[in-house]
Amino acid sequence: MSYYIAENSIIEKDVSIGDGTKVWYFSHIREGAKLGKNCNVGDHVYIDQKVIIGNDCKIGNSASIYQGAIIKDGVFIGKGVTVTNVRKPKALKKAKKYLDTIIEDGVSIEANCTIVGGVKIGKNSIIGAGATVIGDIPEDVFVVGNPAHIVKKKPYEEKI
Repeated sequence: MSYYIAENSIIEKDVSIGDGTKVWYFSHIREGAKLGKNCNVGDHVYIDQKVIIGNDCKIGNSASIYQGAIIKDGVFIGKGVTVTNVRKPKALKKAKKYLDTIIEDGVSIEANCTIVGGVKIGKNSIIGAGATVIGDIPEDVFVVGNPAHIVKKKPYEEKI
């Protein structure tokens, strides 16, 4: 295998890491997680048990991705993004079931977004910085806000 793991990252047993993937400092990848080829996992990232991440994904520093997340190919997850897996968490009650959260190919999630468990984000959509996604997002849209709402549909010009 040809991948890089920073010496102070924690990689638990039965983790699959694809060729060309890099896991940077102070990250923690839990048991049974799967990372595809050519991914970049930033500093201080938490990837929970059984999370699936496709090929060519970039995960920004301090992101947290919880069990039930299925992240397909070519996805960008910005700094501080959280992908949850429970709709109504309780401090003293364990969830009966973790919800699947599906992020389709080519999605871009900008910094500090929250993706609530159980949603599906359609291919090539962009989630604007700080958005809170509480429901499904269709393909090829740009969403912002809390709760996230569509502001543009493709084709749209991306201004850099």
